Amino acid sequence: MKTWADISNTVDSGDVFLFHGPGLESEIIEDIDHTPFSHVALGVRLPGYEHPLLWTSDEITTLTDQLDHGKRAGVHLLEAKSVFELCMKRTYSNGKHYRFAWRQLHADRNTRFLSALEHFMRDVDGRAFPSLEQMAAHFAEGKLDIATNTRTYYCSELATDTYVHLGLLPADTLINSLSPGDFSSSNHLPLQNGASLDPEVMFVL
Repeated sequence: MKTWADISNTVDSGDVFLFHGPGLESEIIEDIDHTPFSHVALGVRLPGYEHPLLWTSDEITTLTDQLDHGKRAGVHLLEAKSVFELCMKRTYSNGKHYRFAWRQLHADRNTRFLSALEHFMRDVDGRAFPSLEQMAAHFAEGKLDIATNTRTYYCSELATDTYVHLGLLPADTLINSLSPGDFSSSNHLPLQNGASLDPEVMFVL
């Protein structure tokens, strides 16, 4: 088992982070998705930041967005370690805790890649996290090949749309067609332009 200290210096933009959540909502997502993961986020490295950041859409309201310095749920860029620490502080009556996995992305992170990432982040940062009803509707529509709007993002919609804008997934990929489990190694993302993801590395803080 790796620790965050073991991997943090290696984390780069586009790496995948998967979360196994012990709460009821997370368990429902994992049961529907037939996967041990209920949340996905992407690693980000930016000039001027010593530590890796996490590009995510979630319901966290206590951490500072590194792009606009606000504190709100929805799409935001957070300090990665702070997110993991916050998850580990949550207590559940079943005695279970969060578990985390990292998948390293192998891709050409050239100037175009980094420019596309920063432009997309600044374009959608602050978009709202959908309600449970909206999230369920988006997920169901995706399974029926029906495109959704991008006024709100849940976690895998954000990860998918980011990968599309980076050229890692085909341009016609429906952003609501993928779930957190699709970013795990038990499924096969149709990555393009020579990109690949390593298998999961489980880690603790």
